Amino acid sequence: SYYDGVPGWSGRSGQIAPPIAPGDSFVAKFTPPRAGTFIYHTHMNDIKQLSSGLYGPLIVLETGQTYDPVRDRILVFSRGGPTDEAPLWLDGSSPPKPIELVSGVKYRFRFINITPNYTVLVSLVRDTSLVLWRAIAKDGADLPVIQATVRPARQVISVGETYDFEFHPTSVGDYRLDLLKRKGVTPEIRFQAEVRVR
Repeated sequence: SYYDGVPGWSGRSGQIAPPIAPGDSFVAKFTPPRAGTFIYHTHMNDIKQLSSGLYGPLIVLETGQTYDPVRDRILVFSRGGPTDEAPLWLDGSSPPKPIELVSGVKYRFRFINITPNYTVLVSLVRDTSLVLWRAIAKDGADLPVIQATVRPARQVISVGETYDFEFHPTSVGDYRLDLLKRKGVTPEIRFQAEVRVR
């Protein structure tokens, strides 16, 4: 596909995707195959460009739906620089801003791992215990009913994967999103984000 965006390779004879020069642009045209959580990202000098912010979420909604940023939370894991020692980022920062929620409201967490080479173990805890959430989608596809289950809030998310979970806090208090970053045999690095339910 010409619009896949791999410079010098995507497309066909006579129409090969060009590299995008600084200050230039490229318009990609496509029809999403379904609603879901997707990613757009660079395909050139991946480590440097992914670590410099050339990526983002691509949320496709069913016809007639409206995106609600209050209930629909996009949580993107990325790397804050081109070296292996660079910190893990959540939504472009480390440490991240606290996630503010309201008790009694159902939220959709859209987790995206766009790090170039880290597996991330995500856990949502209160005090020392995992809370519960319901799995609803994987890599932009709704899960079948038999897999869309309520389970302890822990998930391994590999490079390029997306997972959607429904979280319905029913009591106020302080929660925590624990992230464990792993690269092969590299020691695990812990990272936390505050989750405040009011």
